[in-house]
Amino acid sequence: MLFFAFIVCAIAVNNVSSKIGYFWHITDIHYDANYVAANDYTRSCKRSAIDQQVLDMERPSLTTGSGRLGDYGCDSPWTLIQSALKAMKEKHGDNIEFVLWSGDSVSSDVEDSAARVMAIQNVTNLLIHTFSSQFVFPVLGHDDPGALKGQMIGYTELGNYWRQWLPTDAIQTFNKGGYYTIEQKGNKLRIIALNSNAFSTLKGHQNVNPDEQLEWLEKILNKSVKNKETVYLVSHMCPGANERDHDEAPTFHDKYSVKYLLMIRRFANIIVGQFCGHLHSDTFRIVYDQNKKPVSWMMIAPSLSPNKSPGVSNNPGLRLYKFNTNTGHILDYTQYYIDLESSTNGDPDEWRIEYNLTHYYGLHEITPKSLHMIAETFQEEDSPQFDRYIAANSVRQYKPKDCNLECRRAQYCAVTELDYGRFHSCVETAAEALSGSAGPPCGDALLAATFVLLIALTQRYYYH
Repeated sequence: MLFFAFIVCAIAVNNVSSKIGYFWHITDIHYDANYVAANDYTRSCKRSAIDQQVLDMERPSLTTGSGRLGDYGCDSPWTLIQSALKAMKEKHGDNIEFVLWSGDSVSSDVEDSAARVMAIQNVTNLLIHTFSSQFVFPVLGHDDPGALKGQMIGYTELGNYWRQWLPTDAIQTFNKGGYYTIEQKGNKLRIIALNSNAFSTLKGHQNVNPDEQLEWLEKILNKSVKNKETVYLVSHMCPGANERDHDEAPTFHDKYSVKYLLMIRRFANIIVGQFCGHLHSDTFRIVYDQNKKPVSWMMIAPSLSPNKSPGVSNNPGLRLYKFNTNTGHILDYTQYYIDLESSTNGDPDEWRIEYNLTHYYGLHEITPKSLHMIAETFQEEDSPQFDRYIAANSVRQYKPKDCNLECRRAQYCAVTELDYGRFHSCVETAAEALSGSAGPPCGDALLAATFVLLIALTQRYYYH
């Protein structure tokens, strides 16, 4: 428990300076041990014929070859992972409190079970070596070894790899279902790491009872209320739709999404941060109560892997959070990225600041209400806030002009409607407005946007 001991000691020495702390969030590494930097980019990684056709059409500028740090159509080579961890350490390493590592660390293209286990071991060892004095809080993604039945490794074996970070009581629940909690006693901040695979629409995940995990979560949250703790929830997936691919799997199953969101609303006063990955996008989500009041938020960090799906990609990203160590409240974050088209060496200096959240959006604080106000600007015809958001969404891979009004509406609906039925109603109602036959609105905010949407009668939603 070195991290927590450090925090307690720091408060005792200097109560003022200890109020500010930092932590890194890295997600969706998707390590592809088979990646080859080659003059012929078709040899760099495994691609289906369809993938290759799309890349040939959508990314002709990349047909000259694949770089040492990766390719937009491939998952992460080891050189990219090393570059990212080196940048994290050198830019803000020794004085961070912990690292969130939110899953999908092995490429789905690596099919051999032994190779997948070795890949997760290699990533684990690199994190241990890089952050030898800090806690790393890992969670399981759906592509990780151990997430599916019938693999060579299970929760117990993975837990053994992560014993350096997880105390005995955390190991016990992780071995049972891939989830755990760790409390920071000195500052009343509790981190709850969830196994979101249990709530997934995909079949074949290890036998984790979703209701049992939710019951465990409710018990821990009730305990936190009693002990006057604040809480961070960390998981691979957040509930809600993918703003860039509405029907992409996996997502939360409707049944468990409803239960989960009810719990978030119930304990919103103590849940001061929710952190996810999975979408390979830079975005956020807002949870509203029954009166449409924003009560909680979820931050979704972009992936380290530059590959999302055929024809859809992003630059690799890393995120550094700034928080109040006494309360857990997030004060800001800095998003770092590396441009694969212009970077060749992967030195820390090539990982540059993409933006700072509060400065980027002109925020004085990060709250559900302030993020709601940003989201509402997405409905404006000429919104500088939305232009900033959509540029960040793909980590500078796409431009605001690549997102027309249907795309804009899909982004707005994804951010504000985490219930899948309401999300689809929101998007479909916008489509009806575009065709001149609008049905019942999905929310009051749509009325204000109708005029804007009507001017896009001939436009189509797609990403270049």
